[in-house]
Amino acid sequence: MEDFWKGTAAVLLAVILALVLDRQQKDLSALLTTAVCALVGAILVSYLEPVVDLLYELEAAGDVRDNFLGSLLKAAGIGLTAELAGQICADAGKASLGKALQMLGSAAILSLSVPVFRSMFAMIQQILGGL
Repeated sequence: MEDFWKGTAAVLLAVILALVLDRQQKDLSALLTTAVCALVGAILVSYLEPVVDLLYELEAAGDVRDNFLGSLLKAAGIGLTAELAGQICADAGKASLGKALQMLGSAAILSLSVPVFRSMFAMIQQILGGL
């Protein structure tokens, strides 16, 4: 939990510094924002490692044939990264680029989910064929 408080303090300090820097040096403010977001991302990963380990244990115990969990985790990572990067673009005054990045993330998630949908469709066909 100590990392949480450090991250919170860093974010609040960055907000204050960014507000001051916005008046004179917007580029430096955007760089500061990006750096603190990367720091928060590193803290986030450290908190999620035990959760991911537990999910992989559950996947192994359930004898799941396909790598559904890997696809799910990749999709979540893409979505969170696209959202955060899009918000950074919007803060830098480039909202249209941020929206384009979010749309790119959505398309990547849809592309990543095609094998999952195909597998689910095959499972449904197998169930309905057994009736």
